[in-house]
Amino acid sequence: MPSLNREVFDRLTAPGARLDWLRHWLLDEVWSPGRYEDLGAAEFLNRGERDVNEMEEVLAAAAPRIYDELLTDPPGDRHLRVFLERQQPCAAVVFDGLSLREVPVVLRLAREGGFSARQVDVATAAVPSETIDFVAQRLQAGRVSPSQLPGRRELRQAGIEAFYYGHEGQRHQLPPDCLALCLWSAFPDQTYQDSGARFANHFAELHRRLEAVWRNTVQAVPPGRTIVVTSDHGYVFFGPGYSSPRTNQEIRPLTEWLGGERSRPLEPGQEPPAHRDLAVIASRQVAMVRGRVQTHPPGPAGARLYKHGGLSLMEMLTPWIVLEPARP
Repeated sequence: MPSLNREVFDRLTAPGARLDWLRHWLLDEVWSPGRYEDLGAAEFLNRGERDVNEMEEVLAAAAPRIYDELLTDPPGDRHLRVFLERQQPCAAVVFDGLSLREVPVVLRLAREGGFSARQVDVATAAVPSETIDFVAQRLQAGRVSPSQLPGRRELRQAGIEAFYYGHEGQRHQLPPDCLALCLWSAFPDQTYQDSGARFANHFAELHRRLEAVWRNTVQAVPPGRTIVVTSDHGYVFFGPGYSSPRTNQEIRPLTEWLGGERSRPLEPGQEPPAHRDLAVIASRQVAMVRGRVQTHPPGPAGARLYKHGGLSLMEMLTPWIVLEPARP
């Protein structure tokens, strides 16, 4: 399927937006609940990453303009601030760094917790795909870290009360009378600094730990509310063979200019290297690695398998799952 067969070619060369087809492919085939149950976490990760990596190679060769579609804001029904203002009484639970790979686990936890999924879809990360940019663009709460969201005037004036969960066991007493709650969890993004993040089995460990975080966030929301589970960005998994094939000579200019990052702000008058794998987004004054190209910085950053900040499908497309209490 990921190879350039006739179906993929027709989809990618059709006029108009192509992102809708890709999001269905990712949710219904690559990262589907049925595939997760059939394969188990480890093989699910490996096969999915292989498929996405091959697809991104096809995109880079045959349809590179599709990356421009990742730069647009999501429609209103998948914009976080819009949701919080229009769906009251409601709650938004943002798991920092949650990816489309975790959708099957989220759906299972929702079902076990007495929720039904009204909408299973994707949103897009901010540009660049970094947390502070997401807070500014999608919550419209200023360029602040999520830990500073509680008490922000921009949210309070809109009737939104925010709570930050800095570790997996943290709990908050959530007010039942507030019409719009925004719960931001540092999980799972904080785990990518762990030593275990250098290994593929970190993926399965995330799912076990997500259950505890879920109890303290989603399950703690006062009853009777519509809840959206989403994230600010995804991540790329750079296991063996799951990155774009490039020689060291081809990658070296990116490594030297970006260091261990996948994006870099552009200073006035600054000229980034002219490189086929670097997207220069002048309107946002940033340059981002396009696709699944892996740089090779020295030190600990070079050993990490899970990274974000670039312009790839798995970094820019995020879960958007709307839950409601299941009917008896």
